Amino acid sequence: MKKGKIGTLLLITHLIFISGCSGSGYILPEISSEPVKFSIIRTNDGVGFINEAGQVVIKQQFQDAQLFYEGLAAVKVGESWGFINHKGEFVIRPIYTRVHPFSEKLALVYSGEESPIFIDRRGNVVIEPKENWKFIGGFKEGLTPVEVKGKWGFINTKGEIAIEPKFDGVRGFSDGLAFVRVGAYEEALVGYIDRSGKLKIPFEPFEYKDGTNFVMNRAIVSKDNFDNDYAQIMLIDKTGKVLKNELSLTCRDDQSTFKEFAEGLLIVRSELPNPTKTLNRCVYIDMQGKIAISPDPKIKIAEPFYEGLASVDINGKWGYINRSGSIVIEPKFQNASRFRNGLAYVKVNAASEGYINHSGQFVWQPVTFK
Repeated sequence: MKKGKIGTLLLITHLIFISGCSGSGYILPEISSEPVKFSIIRTNDGVGFINEAGQVVIKQQFQDAQLFYEGLAAVKVGESWGFINHKGEFVIRPIYTRVHPFSEKLALVYSGEESPIFIDRRGNVVIEPKENWKFIGGFKEGLTPVEVKGKWGFINTKGEIAIEPKFDGVRGFSDGLAFVRVGAYEEALVGYIDRSGKLKIPFEPFEYKDGTNFVMNRAIVSKDNFDNDYAQIMLIDKTGKVLKNELSLTCRDDQSTFKEFAEGLLIVRSELPNPTKTLNRCVYIDMQGKIAISPDPKIKIAEPFYEGLASVDINGKWGYINRSGSIVIEPKFQNASRFRNGLAYVKVNAASEGYINHSGQFVWQPVTFK
């Protein structure tokens, strides 16, 4: 057996022993009640975590990791996933083949070919699916989508059916509403339901085909599938009133990710682009659909604001603008992610990456991978 495999086996065996201790005197690992603001680092030695100052707080010892949610982070040891606390201690031993982050104190986890289950933050099984149940993610506002025999509905945190499965497509709840679809995309009836399953925002047949979650009482709907680069989108409120139309989402680097308001702003093109003409400029609109920020026309791709800064692409290099639209971190990166926990992950070149702070200074120096 290779040395690396022996080390992994010993670590898992140790964790199983610790996790199995339940006698008197054993103290359960602490779970922080405060948000854990750590960032993931990946080096040749493995995966670990740093704090906002760039100090290593959990050494590089894992094969992979996810960010902290509700005091716990999923980490991979060998081929299995478990959850650690802010001290790097295993709270839930690594026995799962796939995991989702914790949301509302529950996490969706998988064990091989077995049906997924929901566990609590101590690893106790809370919800076991019934036959033919399928899940797609965590709980939001006390409900999560469930597919039963090809139809979608919602269950509550007790595993009980809260909204009968009768839809052909759904999104999770946000701001008290969830987008639902009945029928195939080309002939679908869509709208928004409340947590009782009542249709609160109905649309006329074939009026819209797609919609986002509500964020701060605003949502985006489209007469086409969002995958269409030139889809016309509309901004609506929770009554279904159209506040702004003839917008486009084509300013995004990844349109599948950013279709919702962030920090009260949404990035769009000022007018519908024409595939045969030069695209119009990127702008940020506010909750009323009015232009709030009109950055440099040279910006062809822009991302949402997080922690007061947004990453933008100017002539193939990425930098950051502030909420005045001014460039505050010069475009010099091959790629630049959103700010989270005070840091942003940037790529200097194909083999060198690191974390910068709000001033654009490296707190975790660029790492060159071998």
